Amino acid sequence: MNEFYLVALLLVGVIVVNVVKQLVPRIPEAFLLIAMGWGLSFMPVFHNFQLEPEFFMLLIIAPLMFIDGQKQSFANIRKRFRGIFLLSVVLAVVTAAVVGVMTKQIEAQWTFPLALALAAIVTPTDAVAVKSMTGNNDMPKGVGEALELESLFNDATGLVMLDLALSVLSKGTFSVVEGIGHFLFVAVGGVVVGIIGGVLLVMLRFNLNRHGKNPELTTIPISLLTPFAIYLLAEHFGVSGILAVVATGIEHNWEADRLRLTSTNVQLTSRTIWNILADILNDFVFLILGISLPEVARNVTQMGWQGAAALLGVSVLIYVVMWIVRYVWALRGDSASISAFFGDRKSDERPFFARLFAVSGIHGTVTLAMAFSLPNTIAGHAFPYRDELIAIATFVILISMVVSSIVLPRKLPQKTEAYTMADLDHIRNKMVDYVILQMRSQIEDHAVREALTDQLQSQKSNRLTVDRAQSTANYNALLSETKEVVDNFLHCDDVNNRYSPEIVNIYDKILRRVLVESKRNHFTLRMKHSIKHWKKEVLWHTSHRVITHEQQRRFRDARIAENPELSEQIKQREVMRDDLLALNNEVTDTIDHYLDTVLENRLKQKHSDNDFVYLVRRTMNHFCAHIKHDYQKSAATVPDILYVQAFQHEYDFVQQGINAGYINQSIAGVLYTEINQAQLLQLQQFQETEEMALIEA
Repeated sequence: MNEFYLVALLLVGVIVVNVVKQLVPRIPEAFLLIAMGWGLSFMPVFHNFQLEPEFFMLLIIAPLMFIDGQKQSFANIRKRFRGIFLLSVVLAVVTAAVVGVMTKQIEAQWTFPLALALAAIVTPTDAVAVKSMTGNNDMPKGVGEALELESLFNDATGLVMLDLALSVLSKGTFSVVEGIGHFLFVAVGGVVVGIIGGVLLVMLRFNLNRHGKNPELTTIPISLLTPFAIYLLAEHFGVSGILAVVATGIEHNWEADRLRLTSTNVQLTSRTIWNILADILNDFVFLILGISLPEVARNVTQMGWQGAAALLGVSVLIYVVMWIVRYVWALRGDSASISAFFGDRKSDERPFFARLFAVSGIHGTVTLAMAFSLPNTIAGHAFPYRDELIAIATFVILISMVVSSIVLPRKLPQKTEAYTMADLDHIRNKMVDYVILQMRSQIEDHAVREALTDQLQSQKSNRLTVDRAQSTANYNALLSETKEVVDNFLHCDDVNNRYSPEIVNIYDKILRRVLVESKRNHFTLRMKHSIKHWKKEVLWHTSHRVITHEQQRRFRDARIAENPELSEQIKQREVMRDDLLALNNEVTDTIDHYLDTVLENRLKQKHSDNDFVYLVRRTMNHFCAHIKHDYQKSAATVPDILYVQAFQHEYDFVQQGINAGYINQSIAGVLYTEINQAQLLQLQQFQETEEMALIEA
């Protein structure tokens, strides 16, 4: 049960941070998540929390590496293979060697394998953390690609070097040939297991997609289980599980290339699920880092202030050394593979790109997980300086994040968006209003027309950019104008010739009462009227002892038999009701025509803030439904062909905007995506409705 509460609280933390970051956009999301994790650590379920490396690597890092692998095509990996090897293997080994030698010189009591273990722990970098720090900035494409490809593979390099260092600590001997052989076995073996497992799983999923009746029920669960299965299989054979899941992820690009535009439902659903999981797991990484910090802080406190200061000094020195190594590597590397990322060695931008690459070497929770993976005992003795190594790794993580969060936003230019949210809302609103007018002009049934209008109106999402004060003023003004239009219609000669003054006066009285209520707290008024109505009903039925419908019918027949004039009064009321309904239908058509004209004129004047027209329409529809006494009936069913036509009008509007030049490609891409998703959702809802109808039949 504790595991359930743990996961639930992590999800709550993700939700809270995603809300808070909207309020404080200047603070990097990673720091908000770490702070939230620190806060969660005070919950009882997280007391004495210690990061379990095996759990973390299997359930968090493995699927993240699988997702990152899927984003890389095999062609790109083959093209960049030499650069990837230099960044994620050679650079990682050189960095670990330099840091290991330097640490051994500072901490004379440490053995070199122990220093190498620390160097291996602080080697892996975290590209996700970099993106968190630079969310509002533009990272040069080459540097960003270098960071992404480096972090994709150097986790495995660090893990292999740590395993090698622990092996030396355990045996007390070191062989260069044996070390290189072990490194190659673990690394190459992981890639081989990943490729073989990936090919088999991709072939299985491909055939299920091509020949299965409901492939999404089998292929998507297989996809979700793939990184865990491949990681466990690779670890079982003693090779790198991280490299295995990365290789499998890359292999899955083959499946997408082969499927192309077939099995679109499976592909779209799978991508949506993995994108959501990636965002959640990336947030989990920083939350877990924050939750782990109190345990590290307690260990550091026990060392005393002098010991903590000494460890902090070592951490700063290690970070500086790694920064220098990364800077020199990016600046002086003269191979074509390195130049592809950082530009020509003689170019003026090369030093700047090198500094960015050095500062962006942020270390994340993988480093902390590797530190916590250090055993408590080794070779029959307590692991030497285990708490110190964990503390230094934590300090290095925090230093790298703080430095990058300060430097990168100042060195990188702000992102230049092709459009603002206000621009997008403006175009989207005009598109929806245009389509509403097009569809309303061809639908005769009022109920269907209003139901479709409500659905299309829901496509608007301009709550953050609308001027509420102006919208309220526009609403009140248009409501008054619409009421005046109805008044003029009610008292025109044509209406007076066809309806009695009594009918017109009754209708006018109802109109005034309902519209006055609409400007007040209509919920409170409705409650008062409902209570008053039901009180009268209860008193009448109780006093006359009339409860059931059959009793009501008998009571009515008896009253008519006793009073013949009552029958005539009932007939007159029925005639009056029919006249009121007929007049109400004409008023409804008048209102629709007037509001459609208002909306059309505003579009011609290039106004997009037309929600108040829709709100007035809803108010008047409520009034007309009140006359009919049918406002509690089920909504009208809109034929699917009308939705198809509406979405086609939206496509046409966007294409016309592109051709005319007032809709750019970026906004068009967003709108096309929204239309596609709305169309897909509507079709799915129709299918579900038809299936339910068949079941009920």
